[in-house]
Amino acid sequence: MQSKAMKPATTHLLPAEVFVFRVTATAALIDVALILLRGSKVDFIAYGTLAGLVTALLVLGLFYRRSGRSDTIGAVATSAGLFIAFTAVMSLFNYLLTPNSNPTIDHWLMQVDAALGFDWPGMLGWAAHHPWFNEFMRLSYASTLPQIALLLVVLGLSSRLDDLQALMVTVVTAGAISVMFWGLFPSLGPSAFYDLPAQTLHTVRPIVGPDYGAEILALLKNGAPFLSPNELRGLIAFPSFHIVLAFAATYYARNVRWLFAPYLVINLIVLPAVLVHGGHHLADIPAGMAVFAFAVVCARLAVRRRRPALATA
Repeated sequence: MQSKAMKPATTHLLPAEVFVFRVTATAALIDVALILLRGSKVDFIAYGTLAGLVTALLVLGLFYRRSGRSDTIGAVATSAGLFIAFTAVMSLFNYLLTPNSNPTIDHWLMQVDAALGFDWPGMLGWAAHHPWFNEFMRLSYASTLPQIALLLVVLGLSSRLDDLQALMVTVVTAGAISVMFWGLFPSLGPSAFYDLPAQTLHTVRPIVGPDYGAEILALLKNGAPFLSPNELRGLIAFPSFHIVLAFAATYYARNVRWLFAPYLVINLIVLPAVLVHGGHHLADIPAGMAVFAFAVVCARLAVRRRRPALATA
């Protein structure tokens, strides 16, 4: 009887999915307007391929829901499609915010770091003397987005739909806030402002090093000549979005026993990894935590909207 009562609530997009769809659609419209206004060159084939994938996933998800075959597969497919769409649209929006004439806030962040006793070149020097831990940091830093993707599948297939919906709202809310904040108050991270010894760079091989920082600085001043999802990379230093993803993955894996422990260990390593391989200021970490906390509150409100519908179905 309970499964029959829940079925009508999952034949359409859930409130959290509607929220993600609206944010994504709004950002997409802004992207199109900016592209037309600036005459930007865009890789339409690559974006068309992504649009086709997103459409296929959404159709698949709605089919499984409406047919009653599997709410879990429907939830996974729908959530995956929305996540891919949001990521593509918001990363494009981030790039369309360049060139950006607003002054960077890095000098303020460096002052905060100095007051806290943090020295970025010294941090990379420490990593150079701990090569094994440096490699763990590299892998952990690169794992944050795949962790979210895996967690999305696990939560969906295990019918933890409240956690799945909350995860979506958390990541989307935090992502939108981070991009908009960066547009108003851009930051590049310390990698754009420090020269490091060649031996340190060779040993540590930071994912976001001085060369990467120089590219972001040039992009901030001149903009991107060609927009393609295959070429877009992370621009935001403050707040750290990798911290948001690491905390979100750990928090929403807390009810999955076999997944929570490895996520906790990996994401504890992400904390120093964002400094070494993310090229972040120390101040970027608590800023990412604050954005995550606010996004979780928004997610709880969104999930509460779903529960009354289930109760009255």
